[in-house]
Amino acid sequence: MLNFTHGFSLLKISSNSQVFHRLLVTEVRKAPVFPSFVKLHFNDVKTKHPELKSTEIMKKLSQMYKATPASELQKLSSNISVPTPKSEKEKMEDRKKLTLARKNGFPRPLPITGYQVFIHERLTGNKGMNLKDMTSKLADASKAWNGLDESSKEPYVNQAMENKLARLRELKTWCENHGITYSERKSVLINRFYAKHERSKTAAAAAQESPKKSSKK
Repeated sequence: MLNFTHGFSLLKISSNSQVFHRLLVTEVRKAPVFPSFVKLHFNDVKTKHPELKSTEIMKKLSQMYKATPASELQKLSSNISVPTPKSEKEKMEDRKKLTLARKNGFPRPLPITGYQVFIHERLTGNKGMNLKDMTSKLADASKAWNGLDESSKEPYVNQAMENKLARLRELKTWCENHGITYSERKSVLINRFYAKHERSKTAAAAAQESPKKSSKK
């Protein structure tokens, strides 16, 4: 994986014997302190102000966060557990599971934010472009997005909402077709599919072994 600044990554993917590049675009994430702050205070604010919508609650939480002393935020930050990075062996195992799921029709991701839809549109048709030019074009597209007003961003946001719903339908259909209980987490779905696949392999091997044991008797 080749990492860009501004939270971008370039993945080299092989599909149908053709190697191509796909940009995995993610917006820059905030430090984990604010999400933890929201998780800690969201229900309290909702209980005290039941008339507020979720967006209004988030706005109020943002104001509370900005007014919170740095010392309190530091305490909260120190209590946040940082996930242990996976080993190379674990990463290889994850890739093996994902590859198996892909071979069995696991839906590929779609751009699910307005920003991602915009970037995808700007970078479509750039197959074969060298890394330096791609990085430059990606940075230009990001700046262009930041320069759009809200009304100009709206079509991309709407398309992202449609993509999110389409993705949800595809995942649920895939789960039904393979007898997998649906989960919002991709990793959970892939692990469930892999576990079922391994059970099926074990059962098939046992079924083949059974006649051999009977004939020996």
